[in-house]
This record gives sequence, structure tokens and C-alpha cells, in this order.
Amino acid sequence: MSWLGDIYFMQQRYKEAFEMISEAQQVFLQIGNELGVAECLKRLGDIYLMQGRYEEATEMLSDARKQFETFGNQLRAAECLWSLGDLYRKQEKYDEATEMTLKAQKQSEDIGDKEGVANCLRLLGIICEEQAQYNEAANMLSNAQRQYQSTLLKIFPGEKYKIGYTLLNFGHLLFDMKDFVEARRRYEEARDIFDSHGQLEKEVDYCSQALAELDEAETAGSISK
Repeated sequence: MSWLGDIYFMQQRYKEAFEMISEAQQVFLQIGNELGVAECLKRLGDIYLMQGRYEEATEMLSDARKQFETFGNQLRAAECLWSLGDLYRKQEKYDEATEMTLKAQKQSEDIGDKEGVANCLRLLGIICEEQAQYNEAANMLSNAQRQYQSTLLKIFPGEKYKIGYTLLNFGHLLFDMKDFVEARRRYEEARDIFDSHGQLEKEVDYCSQALAELDEAETAGSISK
């Protein structure tokens, strides 16, 4: 049931995902599988996060983190911290978001999880960008991209699409800085990576939308001149 819930989650079918994972959680409770319960709490927290139900998400993710730490599962505990960082970012609580993400980064570094470190660097870049800290954002995103390239492309080439997200974030940053030429290059690179994946149509459409907005901004800029 939990794996089916994960599939629904990836398809952004959150209602079905919630039902399946809640059922799995009850089964794990009945058989005394506490690690399984923690996994369900983490996923339910992520669902609440995606739905903008931040209070419930905070409760679920915090509980999951405590349980993972009790079991000594630092990888999953760090992932909970990352989700909490993203949760605070979405609420524009940037100090808390930075604190949680830095904790997740340190924990990921301690256990040698390079992909986790890259995820944290990318999130820190987004947090900086949203506060108009453009130089810091560029450094974070550049480091994240290098980290992804040094790990994912060598070990998990099928995970290349994660580099696409970093390029997309870079595009947003450059757009905010009005460097439209470089923003276009990043958006196009991200779109091509998503398109080559074969199952990321929404991401491809998002890049196309970003490029259309870029066209409008360039047109408006040339008219104002």
C-alpha cells in the first residue's frame, strides 16, 4: 500500500496517496513496525506540505524526524529536516528555513550523502534568491549543480533530471537579475533535460511558460528603451 501511495504522490494525486499511506500506517501500527510508521509520517508530511497545510505538515515531519533519529536513520532524519526547511521557505520564514536546511546539510555531510548535500545547496540557493541575495544564491546553485554532476551523472545517470531543477532555479535567479540571455540558456537546458526524461511533461511545460514570460519581459524592455 505504501509503495502505491508513493506512486500516487509522484503523480501529484495527493488524495489517493494520502488514503493509501494512511492505510499502510495503520497496518504498520498493528504489527508494531515503528520504522514503517515513521516512513508513513514522513510521506504524509510531504503531502500536507504540497497541499499548503503547513501546521499538519510540521507536526508529521517533526514526529517522523524524531522517530528516525531514535532508530539511528540519519539519512531519513536529514530528509525530514530538508522538508521542514522547504516548509518554512514557503511560509517566508527564511531564518527558520535556513536553520533547518543547514542542519540537513550538515547531517548529510556527516553520513556522506552527497546528493542530500546537493539538495540542501539548491534549497539554500532558492531561499537566498527569494530574499534578493543574488550573489549568495548564485554561489549556492553553482555548488549544487557541481555536486549533482559529480555524483548523479557518475552513479545514477537516470537521475540527471535533478540537474534540470537546479538549472530552472538558476533561470529564475538570472531572470530576477534581468540577465535575460543567460536566463534563456538555463531555461532551455532545463527543458531539454526534462524532455529527455520522458515522464516530466509538467516540468517541460513549466520551462516553456518561463520562456514565454522571458519573451514578454524582453519585449517590454525593448519598448521602454
